[in-house]
Order: sequence, then structure tokens, then C-alpha cells
Amino acid sequence: MYPCAGCGNLVPESLTELVYVHDRLSGFRARRMEPDCFERARDEAWPLPSTSVESKGDSPSDSNGTPIRRLPKIDPRSRQDSAEDRVEILRSAGRIPSDATAKEIAFGLEVALRLGLDPWLGQVKFLRFAPADKIHAFVGIDGMRALAERSGKYDGREIEVEIIKGPDGTENPVGARCRVYRKDWSRPLVEEVRFVEAVRRRGDGQPTRAWTDMPITMLRKAVEERALRAAFPVQLSGVYGEEEGPGGVSR
Repeated sequence: MYPCAGCGNLVPESLTELVYVHDRLSGFRARRMEPDCFERARDEAWPLPSTSVESKGDSPSDSNGTPIRRLPKIDPRSRQDSAEDRVEILRSAGRIPSDATAKEIAFGLEVALRLGLDPWLGQVKFLRFAPADKIHAFVGIDGMRALAERSGKYDGREIEVEIIKGPDGTENPVGARCRVYRKDWSRPLVEEVRFVEAVRRRGDGQPTRAWTDMPITMLRKAVEERALRAAFPVQLSGVYGEEEGPGGVSR
């Protein structure tokens, strides 16, 4: 039996809906609600659209006599997926581990809220370094740029890539340097990375597909992630860049 988060009554788990309730003191918490309370709360959060046209008879029309189409009826159950459905969508999209517990999901939602990033847009993901490890936040380069810009102190960046030509004339990156400028700093922060250190590899030791197809782009991305984390430690504290993830998040 579970206490309903809406009315407080004890109801069987099989007759409840899983929801994630947020408050300022405790953040996101997994709770269960009986169907009536769940639908009532959903109706209050997502009210049905309505039309201001007064229907007269069977065929409403405007002042010019032009027929007006009635709004289709919307099934309340089809307006919004349940919390469990939304969690499954995030799992299938790789935003959270498939084996994440309710507490881990609540933790991830709270971290995303505090960072102001949207897991649905891929700005932040939650992964494990090892099967038994806890989940960690991995922020994409777009999310890092958004946090830096939101600080009001970001003043741009410059990236240089060192390239050598192979015997067959192909261009191979060997290193990259990123300078991040802040409006409140007199000098830029400089971060360097070597290709052999940054490249993500599969289990057989070969570079992942992204690093094989776009080595220069991926190296630029890796060095920019490190530079932004170093230049904005308050905004990016406790998070990892995508390319620091297990096997590289961008495979």
C-alpha cells in the first residue's frame, strides 16, 4: 500500500500513477497518486484548450457568414504521457541509464533543474562510468555554451588545431588549444589537449565512429569542453563533458 501524494489515502501500488513531485526544500521526489488525483492534478496543470466562439445551432459561423470548424474533442488521457511513459522515453533516448532507480531519476531531474538544462533537448545526460557506479551528469557542448553565456561573463573563445599531413596527403589532428575569454578577466584561460589523450576508443582499441569520421571536429569539441569547465567552475561544477563519458557519449 502507498499513500497517495494527492489525498493521502493508502492505495495499492497497482492502482497508482508514478509522479515526480518537486518542492524547494527537497527537490524532486518519486511519489504515487491514485488515478482520480492524478487526472485532477493533470487537468489543473494542462487545461484543455477552449474556443471563444459561441456556437449557434449545428453550424457556427463568423460575422461574415463563413463556417467555423469546431475544435476536436481531446481525450484527457492522450494530452500528456504519464511520468512512467516520459521516463521510458528518456531511457530509450539514452538520457538516463536503463537500470536507473526512482531515486536516481529524481536526482537527475533535480540536477537538470539546478543547471537549467533540458534532458529532452540533449543538453544534459546521466550515465555511469561502470555498471555498479552511481549516475553522473554529462553536459553537451551546447549546454556548456548556454551555461557560460547565461553567466553574463562569457566573452567568446578561440580554438586552434595542430594538423600534420600523412604520406597519402590526409590531414590528421595531433593537438588543439582553446582560449576562453571572460569579461571580468584580463587574460584568457588557455587549455590544451592532445589527440591521443582525447580520442575515444571502442573495446577493440579503434576510435569510435565519430572520432574516425570527424577527428578535427571532435578534437575541437573536446578541448572546448575542458576550457569551458575550467573557465566557469561555478556553473559547471560536478558535471562532465560528453567526450569524458564512458566510451564517449557521442559515439
